[in-house]
Amino acid sequence: MDASIKLEGEKVYLTPMQLDDAEDFVRWRNSDLIKSKFIYRKDITVEQQRQWISTKVLTDEVVQFVIWDKQDNKKIGSVYLQHIDKENKKCEFGILIGEEAYLGGGRGTEANNLICDYGFKHMDMHKIYLRVLAENIPARRSYTRAGFTEEYKSHDDVWVEGQPEDVIFMSKYSDGSTN
Repeated sequence: MDASIKLEGEKVYLTPMQLDDAEDFVRWRNSDLIKSKFIYRKDITVEQQRQWISTKVLTDEVVQFVIWDKQDNKKIGSVYLQHIDKENKKCEFGILIGEEAYLGGGRGTEANNLICDYGFKHMDMHKIYLRVLAENIPARRSYTRAGFTEEYKSHDDVWVEGQPEDVIFMSKYSDGSTN
């Protein structure tokens, strides 16, 4: 992806993730607050993140952006599209707001909309989907505000910390249709 790309909203802007973003991402990703909301909860290292950026992001296998707060010009999180299936025109969405002071206020919803718009218009995706733990009600509400609809619930879909957890699958479509 062209490193000069900048997706701009009213509250946030997105820039492509680069190798020098690895330390911030790892700090966010390894925080207890973030890990408690993720399906995969093991800590990651800066070297693992740099490897991810080198082999996935910089090769366009994954489209990953850093979320910046416009007012403070500060990195606050990351948003990505992965499992990109060009033949079936779909991919998986993910987001994290790593700076707790920036949770709420619509920044995540705006970042969500910016990357989905990019996926639909520039990547020719028809469907963008996500997986979220059923118990993560705030995230589900945020995704609904951003235009995702719940498609189905998969019972005992993943094991988190030795316990089975339900996962909700949500989707958003390029034509605005719902499931």
